[in-house]
Amino acid sequence: MCKDHLSSYLKKAAKEEVVVTNRGKPVGVIRGFATEDEYLEYRLLNDPRFRKIVQCSQKDTRQGKLTKLDDLE
Repeated sequence: MCKDHLSSYLKKAAKEEVVVTNRGKPVGVIRGFATEDEYLEYRLLNDPRFRKIVQCSQKDTRQGKLTKLDDLE
């Protein structure tokens, strides 16, 4: 990947992953977002606070600490 062509690679990344190489060896990937929703989903799934909430919920589920929706009323 040539630095001079970054904008064209970013446009391509909106449709497919672009492999970044250093001296011919792969070192990374540029992955674009087709929609703003995809971007927001990525941000949410990679937010440490959200991940902690999910992990706590999974732990509670394993321990049988569940509340049914019907019980909330």
